[in-house]
Amino acid sequence: MFAEYEAQIRAEALAAVPNEAVWLITEKGCRLVENISATPTTHFEVSQSNVAKATAEGLLAVVHSHAHGDPVPSEADMHGQLASSVPWGIVATNGVTCEEIVWWGDGVPKAPLVGRGFRHGVTDCYALVRDYYKMERGVDLPEFPRGWNWWNLGEELFTTGFEKAGFVRINQDEVEEGDVWLAQLRSDVPNHAGILLGQGLAIHQAGSTNAYDPTRLSVREPVARYMPHITHWLRYAP
Repeated sequence: MFAEYEAQIRAEALAAVPNEAVWLITEKGCRLVENISATPTTHFEVSQSNVAKATAEGLLAVVHSHAHGDPVPSEADMHGQLASSVPWGIVATNGVTCEEIVWWGDGVPKAPLVGRGFRHGVTDCYALVRDYYKMERGVDLPEFPRGWNWWNLGEELFTTGFEKAGFVRINQDEVEEGDVWLAQLRSDVPNHAGILLGQGLAIHQAGSTNAYDPTRLSVREPVARYMPHITHWLRYAP
């Protein structure tokens, strides 16, 4: 997306280190704007005047850099993307080079359901559930902004969110293709999700101990290996 601006964004991201940089892409082009955050090395904030100008020009996307940070959205980033209703991008830099821009948000092209690498908040296990329901069933599930390692920070994303997403709990002997399972893996709360397919198979996104791990791929495999860890079976019933 917006490949014509990638060289500009990478160069300006490097020049801004150790601070985060931010760009607003509008129908008139891509513009680097001032980061007015009080903690610019780890956060960004845009002035109301710059937001108003970009909105008037037709805001298409927001991009910001992570200087020496993971190439994944924070919980605040996810909230910001939802509030803006446009795609957001992150360009991660180590101060010497920049990675490719990572895009997320509704409207961003989705990777195939099988074979995508793990990236928290973008291609994690809940993202796979959302994408499956959109791509296979035409259902728009809500997004839930989440920070990395939420399951070890006293949060219960799945058990508090499944009803808001339109799911109801069912018994194991009722399950059928398309139902969702929640599993508890090395955690005090359910922290993994997958979807039941036919013939005893499931599809899910393999997780990682790192927020970004391109070697941990989404897979289609027998659900039996997860049965000892499954805590909930859910059915979409809005």
